[in-house]
Amino acid sequence: TGLGVYADGMVEHDAMVGQLLDKLEELGIADNTIVVFTTDNGPNLFTWPDAASSPFRSEKDSNWEGAFRVPAMVRWPGHIKPGEIVNGMFSGLDWFPTLMAAVGDTTIKDRLLKGAQIGDKTFKVHLDGYNQLPLLTGQTDKSARDEYYYFDDDGELVSMRYDVVLPDATNPTAWKIVFAEQRAVGGFDIWRNPFTSLRTPKIYNLRMDPYERGDIGPTNNWNEWNTQNVYLIFEG
Repeated sequence: TGLGVYADGMVEHDAMVGQLLDKLEELGIADNTIVVFTTDNGPNLFTWPDAASSPFRSEKDSNWEGAFRVPAMVRWPGHIKPGEIVNGMFSGLDWFPTLMAAVGDTTIKDRLLKGAQIGDKTFKVHLDGYNQLPLLTGQTDKSARDEYYYFDDDGELVSMRYDVVLPDATNPTAWKIVFAEQRAVGGFDIWRNPFTSLRTPKIYNLRMDPYERGDIGPTNNWNEWNTQNVYLIFEG
């Protein structure tokens, strides 16, 4: 590419994905195979130039959207319409019940909650994921998920999001409540420095401010707005 090792690797990776898709066609199983192409977290900007970039705030290992917002592409010929764009909330936790539903098991979550024998073992566990097959296949335009909890890599809850459809609205408002924030600007300092717990959580409207810029920059009405809308914390 002439743009460096990282760009070369992406081009090579793209070719390998194409080879995989061609092989599915060659084997005659493409129509019966679900292909998911996604990633597990946002970019590590400190490894630049061998790293991705994101328009969202911050990067991996923070509480900000740049750590959690990732793209995903899904292909299932005859079931998922090509070229469709889905903006509903979807978590990596949703893939297990969704893929189980795709193969005909829509009760796995309920059965595991009560206790289910699989093979020679009994499992009793709560699954945080939701079956999103109706969303992917166009049966509904509403996500089965209206909440998301942001945990850091120490297992601490640092933020939460909940979507609610306000009166006379057609699309949900996405409220994000930040309980602890990573204040390091970027780079390895994000991994080195601890989160700062907030005495009063911050509130973001991710529909109006998807890049979480409200509290950045010169003095504005953002803090006043947070004070006036503190009830949103308790609603969440």
